Amino acid sequence: MRARPSADTELGLMACSAIFRPADLTFLLHAAVDRMTVDLDRAAVEMGLNDVRDWLVLAALDDGQQRTQLELSRIVCVDKTTLISVLDRLEQHKLIVRTVDPADRRVRIPQITPAGRRTYAKFATARDAAEARALDGVDPEQRTLLLNLLARIADRQNAAQPAT
Repeated sequence: MRARPSADTELGLMACSAIFRPADLTFLLHAAVDRMTVDLDRAAVEMGLNDVRDWLVLAALDDGQQRTQLELSRIVCVDKTTLISVLDRLEQHKLIVRTVDPADRRVRIPQITPAGRRTYAKFATARDAAEARALDGVDPEQRTLLLNLLARIADRQNAAQPAT
């Protein structure tokens, strides 16, 4: 299981983002992701998950669409090797099952279980609280704009990935 972020790590992240704020998209996105990851990893560990990647997989599976492990790795932005470890762990905890694709027996289709849906819903509450803390003081119109802009960036990135 991944260790909880230490107080020193959290202070280091806060100091970094508080002292150095360049007008550099890459740096700012990286710092924002780090801040959210610290909060979400903590919430994941508190509910028995390894880290936020476990929840990302559950969230991607919660819509009920059948996806191969390769498709799932692209959706959650986790390489195939790491995803297999995440799926193994989630399957061991009975949060997902993997079935064989009837069209290709070499391919596995992960599916969320009822226990996985409950864990997903519980973590969604923690995610909402972390997002509220991150966006505290940002007015609703700016939040909407931020989410729309990030979605455009993410969609553009997804469109640029080669289909294999």
